[in-house]
Amino acid sequence: MKSLSAYILTIALACGATALLAANTVHRSAIIGDGASNRIDAPFRDGLFLGRRDVDAGRKQRLLAGRWSDDSDRRLFVSGYLQAYREKYGPVGSEEFGSSQPVEQAGYRDGRADGFKDRLESKQFRPSVTANYTKAECLCPADGGDLNQFKQSYRDAYSDGYQQAFYAQPE
Repeated sequence: MKSLSAYILTIALACGATALLAANTVHRSAIIGDGASNRIDAPFRDGLFLGRRDVDAGRKQRLLAGRWSDDSDRRLFVSGYLQAYREKYGPVGSEEFGSSQPVEQAGYRDGRADGFKDRLESKQFRPSVTANYTKAECLCPADGGDLNQFKQSYRDAYSDGYQQAFYAQPE
C-alpha cells in the first residue's frame, strides 16, 4: 500500500510540475511576442548574418529564403537580410540590385513587379511558373555571347526581386 501511494504521489508531482512549466512557457511567449522586435527571431538573425557576410565580401544580394519553411519566417529572413544592406548602403542601396548588367537589372525589376503583384493578390510563392521567368525575355547579347547564360542571369535576378517583393514587410 505504501508503494502505491508513493507511486501516485510521484505521478501527481510530475503532472503538477509539467502544468506549471507549460503555463510559464505560454506566459513568457505571450510577453515576448507582444513587445519584442524582430531581432530576437531566428529567421531575422539568420538573414542579418548572411546579409552582413555578403556585404562584407562585396557580393551582390542573393536571397536564400528557402532555408525557412514558413512564410512568416521567410518574411523575417528577407527583412533581416535587407537590413544588413541598409546598414551598409542606406535605404536606397538596399533596394537596388547592385548589378550593372542590363539583363540582371531587367530580371530583378520584372521579379519585383511580379512578386509584389502575387503578394497583393494573395497568391502562393511561385516565381518559377510566372510568364516572365519561363520566357526569360531578356536583352540578348550583342556580342553573340551565350544565350543560356544570359537567361540564367535573368532568372537568378528575377528570383531575388520576386522574393524581396513577395516577402517584404511593410515599413
